Amino acid sequence: MRVLRNKRILILLLSVLLAASTASLRSAHAEETPAPEETPDPSEAFAILADACCGANILKADSAAYAAVMLRWEEGYISTTSKTAHMTRNQRLNASFDAAARLMQTTLTMDWTSWSESLVEFQPDVYDSYAQNVQAFTALAQTIDNAIQLSSAECVQLISRDLREAEIPIITGGMQEMQLNWRDCAALYYVFGEDFINEISSSLAVQYDGNIYSGITLCWPNPTIEQIAALGTHDQTVEAVLALDYLNTVYNDDGTVAPVETHIYSKEYLSTVAHPVPGGVIKNGWYDPRSHETRLHVGTDIKMRGKTPILSVTDGVVKYIGYLPIPGYYVMIEDPFGYTYHYYHMYELTTFVQEGDAVKQGQQIGIVGSTGNSVAYHLHLGLVSPEGKYLNPYDLFVQAGIGPILEDD
Repeated sequence: MRVLRNKRILILLLSVLLAASTASLRSAHAEETPAPEETPDPSEAFAILADACCGANILKADSAAYAAVMLRWEEGYISTTSKTAHMTRNQRLNASFDAAARLMQTTLTMDWTSWSESLVEFQPDVYDSYAQNVQAFTALAQTIDNAIQLSSAECVQLISRDLREAEIPIITGGMQEMQLNWRDCAALYYVFGEDFINEISSSLAVQYDGNIYSGITLCWPNPTIEQIAALGTHDQTVEAVLALDYLNTVYNDDGTVAPVETHIYSKEYLSTVAHPVPGGVIKNGWYDPRSHETRLHVGTDIKMRGKTPILSVTDGVVKYIGYLPIPGYYVMIEDPFGYTYHYYHMYELTTFVQEGDAVKQGQQIGIVGSTGNSVAYHLHLGLVSPEGKYLNPYDLFVQAGIGPILEDD
């Protein structure tokens, strides 16, 4: 953001410099201003502007004029330059949408300083801190939603102008209608910090259907938090998903702790599940405090000897495999009904399955371990609904008649 402000300041200074240089040149002689000896690359534009503002040399001013154009191109405010003006209609079309993507990143900005001052006793690695700052994250969501609308409007204006000039008809168009809530912003902030605004802007690049002859339709993506986070690393994607699922489960809209609920499964679904480590006693540890009481337990622990095979509870597709500090080595599998099973604390990174593999109920997917936040060999089994909320697997096994069960007191 500081670089962007500096660029704009330099552009203002440049306008004064160019005006003075042009007046001086006209009064001295009527010859055409010579072209700069070397055409600057776009990456050099900022340095050229800074250099030009240090003096009134005509050649510097001419180079600076080109550099100013390149800055506007880099920021997405224009889609072509003197070098790219002679394009086919298809090339102009693609250049315009590329410029819109750059413009979204340029204009979608946040004043983080004033927002940060509204946070109360905030610890960015503790989920409870986000719930305690619901008002701040709600305000953040509203601010970003408004910024997305304004940035989208500028992108539509840019594309419409370019396509009119290229005589490419727009059949229908629209603007981004993404609506974030405090949990969405909290999950992304938990993983990316203030950089998450860049992840959002990168995920909102407008696309099109149709062609240059019959006309095009503007298509705005409506990415999920998982899709936005997927622009980061693999670990960041998984952490964002886990954070959002946890926030959806544990907290009400106002940030208070949600009550324990028992999910009722259909008979059809209950017939599709099996014990992941047969013989292991299934314990109900739902909402037990963890990590020095900074989070709640949202799963079921099944004690079992180390290196015991872990079997898939259902048919499904492997979504994620990896390692994180709390789950340790993990495998996550989504079943045909949209439920996702989390298998944590595995002994090592599994070699039995890979991401994208289709698995069958009872197929081995790993072995029992004690990695991550664990002090004894066991399997932590998590279960997430299609709506993105954790469910208690203990209830699932009780309803399915699968045991042995350690009865609640």
